[in-house]
Amino acid sequence: MATWDETDQGEETCSNSGAVYSVTYKSLPLKDDDSFHCSCGELMRSWRETGMYMYSLVSEGE
Repeated sequence: MATWDETDQGEETCSNSGAVYSVTYKSLPLKDDDSFHCSCGELMRSWRETGMYMYSLVSEGE
């Protein structure tokens, strides 16, 4: 069974709410077409590539 790399991408802060998210990138065998929105609704990232971004809330914004 193949294993796919997972890479820590650091943290990203929402420009609208100030919420901070830890981001991890995981390689996939097929293209992923998706996006991530902050809990306030702000689009933080969209992608269409052979990988996906996983966001975990570190701290809530203002």
